[in-house]
Amino acid sequence: MDIYSELEKSARKKNKTIIFPESYDRRVVDAVKKILKEKLAKVILINTGEKSDLSIKWHKNLTIIDLNFSFQFLKTYNTKVRNKPGYVISRSVSEIKDPLTFSCILLKKNFADGIIAGSMYSTSDVLRNAISIVGLSKNNKTVSSFFLFTFPKKNIHNEKIFAYADCGVIPFPNANQLSDIAIQTANNFSKLTGIKPKLAFLSFSTKGSSKDASIDRILEAYEITKKKSPSLVCDAELQFDAAFVEDVALRKNPNGKIKGNANVFIFPDLNSGNIAYKITERIGGAFATGPIIQGLSKPVMDLSRGCNTEDIVNMTRVIANLS
Repeated sequence: MDIYSELEKSARKKNKTIIFPESYDRRVVDAVKKILKEKLAKVILINTGEKSDLSIKWHKNLTIIDLNFSFQFLKTYNTKVRNKPGYVISRSVSEIKDPLTFSCILLKKNFADGIIAGSMYSTSDVLRNAISIVGLSKNNKTVSSFFLFTFPKKNIHNEKIFAYADCGVIPFPNANQLSDIAIQTANNFSKLTGIKPKLAFLSFSTKGSSKDASIDRILEAYEITKKKSPSLVCDAELQFDAAFVEDVALRKNPNGKIKGNANVFIFPDLNSGNIAYKITERIGGAFATGPIIQGLSKPVMDLSRGCNTEDIVNMTRVIANLS
């Protein structure tokens, strides 16, 4: 299954509008050219002036908005930040001139369906603006992330698709946050791949083989998840081999719902999740897309500052199918 070909076909049909704040990054400009050529989305670029190199031919699906237009949204922005402790309203004049802040206001006001940023901005910058301006999805208190993994041909895991969470946002999630991460990731995995999620809450222990307070948190998250999403196939607490290898699952967890066939893996903390995703990518040979941010009222995606043009194009394929 070539998941990105399927996402590409779907993106063309949806024809979403995506904002790119970092028009001064050559990688972004090159990616936008490819996005327009392949008809993956309509694009809004923020023209920042001297820094920008917008050497793009006119295209019916491209809109370039000058940053000076941001002043039209001062009232909206002031309303969003007014209640922050110690905030001085005069600061908003300079803050809204920031391309990312301006982009989030445009998204909030329904000028677009999503934002892709982070090639130049830090993750903290992207998340801070997204949470404070765009806001969280209804009845949700958790913003998290996941990585989508595919494997090249001839790899031992050819054609398999996995999701890891959380690998980029919450350092040490409590039980409720861990449950939110699990449900969000399972839903988005299904939405992007069309595959039924089979979710494992990972641990250094399988079904009581060890005792520790950290395991209690995982088990609590599991119970919360079963109540919130009873149809989701999930199990806890599982070591990775018990979740992923059929023979090991039969020995360690013979009565479990996961028979070594998990495809969504929930890590107990950011340390383990981030380490595991990099090992899967660098040693396992997987192609990783992410971090895919979830839990916001509208999608805002965070690129790695080490991303390349194709990473940006792939993220466009993803965000078009989540917005």
